[in-house]
Amino acid sequence: MIEIQNLSFNYANGDQVLKEINLTIQNGEVICLTGASGCGKTTLTNTLNGIIPHFYHGDIEGDIVINGESVLEQSVYEVSKKSGSVFQNPRSQFFCLNTTSELAFEPENYGTDPEQIKNNIEASTQMLRMRHLLDREIFNLSGGEKQLIACTAVQIQGHDLIILDEPSSNLDFKTIIKLKHMLEIWKSEGKTIIIAEHRLHYLMDVVDRFVVLKDGMLSQIFSNASFNQLTHEALYDLGLRATHLRQIMPKPTRNESQGQLIMNDFRFKYKSHLPLSLNIQNLEIPKGKVTAIVGHNGSGKSTFARCLTGIERKFKGHIIHESEIWNHKQRLNRVYLVMQDVNNQLFAERVDEELKLSNHDLDDATIQKRLRQYAISEHIDRHPLSLSGGEKQRLAIASAVETKRDILIFDEPSSGLDGARMREMSEIINHLADLGHTIFVITHDYELLLACADEVLHLEHGCVKQQYAMDITHLADIQNFFEI
Repeated sequence: MIEIQNLSFNYANGDQVLKEINLTIQNGEVICLTGASGCGKTTLTNTLNGIIPHFYHGDIEGDIVINGESVLEQSVYEVSKKSGSVFQNPRSQFFCLNTTSELAFEPENYGTDPEQIKNNIEASTQMLRMRHLLDREIFNLSGGEKQLIACTAVQIQGHDLIILDEPSSNLDFKTIIKLKHMLEIWKSEGKTIIIAEHRLHYLMDVVDRFVVLKDGMLSQIFSNASFNQLTHEALYDLGLRATHLRQIMPKPTRNESQGQLIMNDFRFKYKSHLPLSLNIQNLEIPKGKVTAIVGHNGSGKSTFARCLTGIERKFKGHIIHESEIWNHKQRLNRVYLVMQDVNNQLFAERVDEELKLSNHDLDDATIQKRLRQYAISEHIDRHPLSLSGGEKQRLAIASAVETKRDILIFDEPSSGLDGARMREMSEIINHLADLGHTIFVITHDYELLLACADEVLHLEHGCVKQQYAMDITHLADIQNFFEI
């Protein structure tokens, strides 16, 4: 049994994140911690697994007692022997280059018999349907495969307490189904599971109680039955995502497009001896609208974006915009990609300087106005990389808009966003389309897609499998893709 007793925590910089948390979790119970970004979910999980106060320092009050022993009085070694954690970014917890070595790493450090480790790996990968990931190079795996390896490592060590921090944030729907299968197995084995999560739909028949946090405090606690009965409006008021995806309807259809963006001979391969990664002869995309690009891992979505932006110099395809054929240099100047990891495209020392990199003609008053539009004006003198994830993303989008590019591409813009921030993101994307930008959104997020997409481009194996308007008549098509 876990007893969280009057737990409060302030980081060393003075920010108070947790305030008098009291919660009892029974053995074998599955708990979901949810709430708006910044509500304290990750901090609470970090106190449970010992990362706080041993690695992240600050002032902590109260106690966490697991099976009669205080976590705060134990070393990280002792705590981690009893609980297994899976972080939002699994790369941060890998120690080996080979997947099988990574799976063996933790039990080896605890002195487990090598033959037992081998048997545990064999049994766990068989049970979790993960044998195809054995003896692979870690950094050649997709994000979803890395997440599954991290989860499997927890299973192999045999932890009775499992803590997961936003495990689905970077997963496609097929991998989320595998994650749900893991959770069901762990629950059937009587393990205690604590999940900090924004996406809720896949947890509705797994979780026993949903704990909603707000501003570092426990706001509400729902049983599974009562949480299942919450309306969309009630969930939105709590800043949460949808729980039943089939009930979501597409947004109203946008007005007629402003013409077509024509793409010819979109064929590309990364190496001459490899098959084509992209193989599209002709494609027309409505200008001034939002086109969602969907497809399973390896379908060609990222390659399509790279060729469209002009990043791939060997790409020889054509883009026709208002009877003008854009060459490589023109594509670089007319198309802008907002990456999934925006840390890779923030370069300045201050937030206002980041906007000036995109548009040197901006004056101070205009910069303030732009930053207010994206709710980051109060951070104008901060270093961009010191912002929160959502704030960095909004800064990257503001910078993209200031480039005055005709075409904007967003790669997984809602990754890790709570319900309120996801809806804000959809409003930003819709507004940009209303201003005349042609928008592409690469996404695995069904909720975001229905909130902003005018059209869906479904890619598989580098080819166009389907292209259709995102309206009520094609709702079944997108539901079939997401297996809803």
